Amino acid sequence: MRKLFALFALLSLLLSGCGAEAVPVMYIQPAELNEEEAAVAKLLGADTDQHLFDVVLDGTAKTVSVNTYELVDGVWELFSGGGGVTLKEGVKEGRMAFGFQDLRGERREALQFGKDVSAVSYSLEEEPEEGLGRTTSFLSNRTEIVYGKEIPLAVQISTAQNQVVSYNPEYFFRPEEYESLGYEHVCALTVTFSQEPLS
Repeated sequence: MRKLFALFALLSLLLSGCGAEAVPVMYIQPAELNEEEAAVAKLLGADTDQHLFDVVLDGTAKTVSVNTYELVDGVWELFSGGGGVTLKEGVKEGRMAFGFQDLRGERREALQFGKDVSAVSYSLEEEPEEGLGRTTSFLSNRTEIVYGKEIPLAVQISTAQNQVVSYNPEYFFRPEEYESLGYEHVCALTVTFSQEPLS
């Protein structure tokens, strides 16, 4: 009887271990707003074109950079970003907000790590093309942060085509999938964390 009980106990431990995924030490995920934060976001209109992300770090990150790309002939070409924001030593939590309708047009980025807030707005001088529909896919699950590796937060397609296939932002690493569909514009928004200081 003892052997049977021990076997059941071992089996239940194995099954519970298989079902539980380990939470990464560092990650980014869609923000989980409490009731008060959600009410303030709604009041400010941040529940519409704003996309918020929670960030958990290990305290050794020195910089964060946000880049925006457009797919040109199957290659992602940087059209804004390339710099970065210096993080205070030991910071372990943060929140990022991105507001835009068209990644190629006006947009706002705000980063809060500890008590430090950095915000910047972009606008392109050229008028956006008319007659194009847009669809945007956003990071929708918890994603592990690896230093030096870009994390796609959004991929946006602008096209006059009637049918649009939208992929998970992870397809940022497979640009040929987008290129084969012949859309007029495919843009991406990424974030990268680093342990290296800004040069």
